[in-house]
Amino acid sequence: MRNPNHIAELLSDKIQSACSNALAVAIGGSHSTAQQDDQSDLDLVVLLEDGPLIDQSAELARVLLPLIEEPVQLVGGPSWKEGFGCRTSVLYGDGFKVEIFAVTADAVPVVDRVLRWKPLWGSRPLHALQQSVQARLTRERILAKARFDTAYAHMSVCRHVARGELFAARHVLTSFVAIALALRLYELGRPYDTVTSYKRIVRDGLEGDAGVQAIETASQLLGGGAAALRSCLQALVDISWRSLDALGSSSEQAARLQVQLRAIAQVPQSWLLAVT
Repeated sequence: MRNPNHIAELLSDKIQSACSNALAVAIGGSHSTAQQDDQSDLDLVVLLEDGPLIDQSAELARVLLPLIEEPVQLVGGPSWKEGFGCRTSVLYGDGFKVEIFAVTADAVPVVDRVLRWKPLWGSRPLHALQQSVQARLTRERILAKARFDTAYAHMSVCRHVARGELFAARHVLTSFVAIALALRLYELGRPYDTVTSYKRIVRDGLEGDAGVQAIETASQLLGGGAAALRSCLQALVDISWRSLDALGSSSEQAARLQVQLRAIAQVPQSWLLAVT
């Protein structure tokens, strides 16, 4: 039986002694909030001094991987993972996974998840980083990102469907499901996080929520042909715009941005009409 805490402490101690550019080490993911189960990964976050992140992450992997080598394992990275940082992953034959995320203050993800990182050492610089992230997590910025996410996914799906690229359309529609779920979670007082929204539904006991059920119904169309994908897209657009209208209707500027969102949607919708 593996002991993720022991592995985290082993790696953390090595980073502290051998990596002069490391400012802090923290536990992320479910282990940071004591919500892990027997299948949970170990997410280790390393805050580094500002600099070339890929190079620093590669050096970090060179130092740490010898400590966790086993006969059956695969190593991936370092590579950038949107919403997390520069990631090196280790997959073991028994299904266990270690993820080492390297971040710098100028390249840290601006998501609520960062606020839950639990320091192993370097509490002061980590806390300063978390305060910086929290200051940037304003309602206005969150909704601006949600509007962009919605418009970008909408435009991408329309383009793929108009070209007959149905595999690509399904791929983007899957991300649109995550966006719609993140918006619904934000309506319910949770963080807006498209990377983890699909995980939160069961963990937060929201399967029975009417908004979540509507998104689930739309997602069931993902296995169909072009007509089904278009129906899925329209449902997700309608659901997301309803959420954005509800969340952003408190000011004149928000109302103007909603009008802009609909204006941006008109052109990609015309691509679909051209192939009807």
